[in-house]
Amino acid sequence: MTEKNLELFDQPTELALPEDELERLAVLAERRVEAVRTIERAALRMTNHHDWVDMAGRPYLTATGAEKLGALFGISITDLQVEEVTREDDKGRWIEFVARAKFSMGSRQIEAIGTASSRSKFFGWAKGELKPIEEVDLPSIRKAAISNCKRNGILTLLGLRSPTYEDLKAAGVDVSRIARVEFQKKGGRER
Repeated sequence: MTEKNLELFDQPTELALPEDELERLAVLAERRVEAVRTIERAALRMTNHHDWVDMAGRPYLTATGAEKLGALFGISITDLQVEEVTREDDKGRWIEFVARAKFSMGSRQIEAIGTASSRSKFFGWAKGELKPIEEVDLPSIRKAAISNCKRNGILTLLGLRSPTYEDLKAAGVDVSRIARVEFQKKGGRER
């Protein structure tokens, strides 16, 4: 190394934020955390047991519940597009719908997707077995992809991607009245 290079490293470098700037950011971060928690509490208080479904032991906000929150917080949805994709594997032909849209709240904008397919347990299976594609309700699957897209976008903007049953109880939702979705395995056993 040359003498000139050594001089560059010997001089102090400004790698950290000045202490007053760091303190300002810490105060701002605390305010934002509290604002996010306030939005989450208000959003959950707007829901009721009809807006939720128990999926495998976890609360799942339905699309109608998410749309209710989207209206409350003035979330706009634009540029909705739905693509139908045909796929094939050793089990045969199947169809997936992919919905994409832009979501805005205030100055923040995101893009979200939602999918649904003829292979989903809800649409594509009966009594533990895969239905033939001809027996699957494709228009309902398309609607489900759109609903999933809306739900994902709204919940992402509100920071509500994974509320717990404790969160719902604290917001006044009667969790004992939430409907449960259960799927059957082959042979009729529930899981």
